[in-house]
Order: sequence, then C-alpha cells, then structure tokens
Amino acid sequence: MAIRIVTDSSADLPHDLADQWNITVVPMNVVVEDVNYKDGVDIDTDEFYRQLVTNSRLPTTAQPSAADFQEVYRGLADQGHSILSIHVSGKLSGTLNSAEQAKQSLGDAASIEIVDSGLTSITLGLVALAAAELAESTETPKDLGERVRNGLPRYHCFFLLDTLEYLQKGGRIGKAQAWLGGVLSVKPILGLRDGEALPIARPRSRARGMRQLLELAQGMAPVRQLAVIYSTEPQRAEELRQGLTDLLPGDQIITARFGPALGTYIGPNAVGLALAQA
Repeated sequence: MAIRIVTDSSADLPHDLADQWNITVVPMNVVVEDVNYKDGVDIDTDEFYRQLVTNSRLPTTAQPSAADFQEVYRGLADQGHSILSIHVSGKLSGTLNSAEQAKQSLGDAASIEIVDSGLTSITLGLVALAAAELAESTETPKDLGERVRNGLPRYHCFFLLDTLEYLQKGGRIGKAQAWLGGVLSVKPILGLRDGEALPIARPRSRARGMRQLLELAQGMAPVRQLAVIYSTEPQRAEELRQGLTDLLPGDQIITARFGPALGTYIGPNAVGLALAQA
C-alpha cells in the first residue's frame, strides 16, 4: 500500500510533474460570465486571461465540493492506497473544509491525513512534490503529514504583480491593503506569511522588480527546490529562470503558470518564484 498525495489546482502544478509523481489534483471552480469551469480541466488558460482583461465582471472562484474530494479519496482507497491531502491556505480558501468533510464522511473506509500548507500556487506545488518523494520512505500518512508540516517554514514565494486591482476586487488582498491608494506607479512584490498576502517591496519599474526577485531568491540560498511562474508572459519567466541558475541548474528549476484559480487574483503580466531552502 502506497501513500498517495492529493492537492488542489491552486498549486499550479504542471501536469507532467503531477503525473510523474502520481499526485492527484482536485480542480477548483472558476466562474466566468456565469459559466462554471473546472480549473485546469475545461478552461483554456490563454482564453481565461483574455476574458479576465476584457470582461466587465471579474471571474469568481469556489473551492472543490466535499463530494469532489469523496470521489478522489474513495478511488484511491479502493486501490489500496492511504492519502496525504495538502492544500491551499485555509485563510485564502474553504478547500480544507471540503477535504475535512469528505474525510469524515468516509470514516474508517480510508486512511487520510490533511495538511493546511499556509501556501498557494507553485509554492504549494513544491510542497506536494517534496511530499511525494518523502512518501517513498514514510510508513503512514500521519507520519508523512508531520514531516511535511515540519518543512513548511522553509518554503517562500515572491510574486511581482502588474497591479493590485485583481487582488482588491477579489477580496484576497490581505495585509497588502495598506498599499492601496499609493502604489499606482509601482509594481508590487507580494509574499505569503501566516497564510495570507504580505507586502514585500514596491519597485518603481518591472525591470527593478525583476532584479529584486533575483535578490530575494539569492538571499535565501542555499535552496533545494526552485520554480518560476507567470500569468501571461512566458518570456519573463524564462528571463527569471536564467537569472536563477547560480542557485540550481536550469534543468532543475520548474516553470509553471498561474492557472485561472490564482490568475483571477494575480492578474495578467505577473511573474514570480517559489523556493524551498536547503
């Protein structure tokens, strides 16, 4: 019996890596112009960002239902697996509640441990990948959950946004609220602390913001996992990846994309990085 990792689509985990490590990704729900889509399943990311910019109404998001988790958990349990389910910060989404409800409904039919990562996006994705590797040398989901929780303080992320508009409209702005009204001419860099958005820096240009992202990452060295992520400009993510190759070889740096669930709040022209300190 193996321990299988479950996460949600806010992790922005590339499909090939999820498949490689047998990680099950439960999709978030994204509503665009009154149409409900499963994030990463039935909405094209390029089309999503086009509509994000042109539609008069901001898309909305919702956590997976308890029934969605029940289906995933039951399927893995029927295959003889136990489960470690790692999810987006409970301060940002109700996803954990749905997972907990599903766990309770299954009772003794499945061995499930649930972890609040306090994170989101590819930072959560890195945690899921590390957990999948640790699962090969861990006997129970509870023990694996403890190992994962102990490692969470080593994970950090820095996202360079083009605007705070989408975070504000979506109600996910957190402590960055203090910057509203005075940051029209800057490109804010945000991080996560205690499960919510935290203002890090206020560069006056995107070029300066890119340099600061590199400086922030270099200040965290040495690192054992590293990823870059973008919303609409892959060339900017590649520029960032090239600048980080003194921390890890380029072929070990993951490139990911903000999917619709996160893109709703991050907005277009965003780029960032996530890492785990060694």
